[in-house]
Amino acid sequence: MPTFDVDREEITAFEFDGKYTFKQYFDNDDLFQELEQYYNSDKYRFEIPEGELSEVRQVLDKYFYELQIADNIAEHCVVQQKEADSSTILRNAVLSQRQGNHDIFLMKDKLSVRQAVEQGASQGKKFNLKMEGI
Repeated sequence: MPTFDVDREEITAFEFDGKYTFKQYFDNDDLFQELEQYYNSDKYRFEIPEGELSEVRQVLDKYFYELQIADNIAEHCVVQQKEADSSTILRNAVLSQRQGNHDIFLMKDKLSVRQAVEQGASQGKKFNLKMEGI
């Protein structure tokens, strides 16, 4: 029987207070239905309790996705002046918040970080995201 390798699409998740959060669009209705209980429609992201992470990983694996936990959140942050148009950046942000005259965005993956920087944002390593109420 022939064997083959399948490239898995990586999804980056961020851990906050025992919950894993990620943003991903799934065009497969069956997959979305299996994960729908974890979807926060108000914040457009998935939120997985720590105790259910392995179950979610198994579901994602079945559909050729690989969940990676970010070990350095700062590498996924960008900053922009609050007066700037940030609508395209916000589309790929897992969360955002305002600090002073800046909007800080936690981007869903490193590609989104690069795209945001190309659109005028700066990498936000010097800012601290406040995680209360995320």
